[in-house]
Amino acid sequence: MKRWRHLIVVIGIIPSLIIYVAFFMYIFDYITGYHWSIDWLIYILAGFLWLYPATKVIKWLADNEAH
Repeated sequence: MKRWRHLIVVIGIIPSLIIYVAFFMYIFDYITGYHWSIDWLIYILAGFLWLYPATKVIKWLADNEAH
């Protein structure tokens, strides 16, 4: 099975995203609602925060599949 890494990524990414979203929904209950600019900043940061680990996973997958 040449593409076993794809299976690992799919199996790992879905629970990770669910945990990520659940965690931030819990945190947002406590830190939002004070001022619209703070809310905006928090949502932007949380929206981009997942990109760092996602790029690492995609790079790992691309580097190993290219060989």
